[in-house]
Amino acid sequence: MDSVIIENNLNNLANKAYADYQAFIYCSKGTCVLTYSEGKHEMGSDSCAMILNSKFLKGVTTSPDLECKVIYIKESFLRQSEPRNPYIIQGMLALYTHPVMTLTEEEADLCKALFHNFALRLEDKEHKFYEDILRTSAHMLLLDLYDFHARINQSSNTVLSAASIMAKFIEMLEEKEYRSNREVAYYAEKLCVVPKYLSEVSNKVSGFSASYWINRYASQDINELLRENKMTVTEIAQMFHFTSTSYFNRYVKRNLGAYPSELRGQ
Repeated sequence: MDSVIIENNLNNLANKAYADYQAFIYCSKGTCVLTYSEGKHEMGSDSCAMILNSKFLKGVTTSPDLECKVIYIKESFLRQSEPRNPYIIQGMLALYTHPVMTLTEEEADLCKALFHNFALRLEDKEHKFYEDILRTSAHMLLLDLYDFHARINQSSNTVLSAASIMAKFIEMLEEKEYRSNREVAYYAEKLCVVPKYLSEVSNKVSGFSASYWINRYASQDINELLRENKMTVTEIAQMFHFTSTSYFNRYVKRNLGAYPSELRGQ
């Protein structure tokens, strides 16, 4: 089943072929360092990590004695298994800055069992309800991992209405509305709040401002389009409703650290 892949190493964690997958890692021995989003995150024995967007993964270094298990699950498959508790949104956003969780002994035992059970379910293709049991296993995995995350980050006090606003904001970004609208005021109006409140909610729930997320989604999309080399710089600038190519060039330089011509086909 190509919706789920299980591996015993981190060799493919930054593989572009795995871009549509979320990665769930359990480290039982050794260490690794993930350069992800805005920082470096070290994993040791009895720790786990959730990489929700491999596009933000810049590098992986591992110790020679690393022993780990990685479950890759396609985002489209996960959406049908994702828990509906409001914490999931704030947890998901917090994972961009804190993807690694150091587990207690009891949590480590549970995590090992979860990963082992998931592998068994994946192999049991003769099961009459194979896809359903796999979705249930994914649901259980997510529930327990987010429970670990909530304990470690102790961020469950976020107001639920704020998490709901943030969820709708991210949903608009997922729909690529940033291609034509990159002003916080636009999203605030659509959410029936003032821009200052949306920025406050974003900072409270995710640790980043609303403008950060708008530019993060937009620049990542632009980066991919430039590297694909299927459209001209002018065409991409027009797609994103920039008033001029020079303005587009400055935006790319500011957010990606290089001009469009330098990112071509990399």
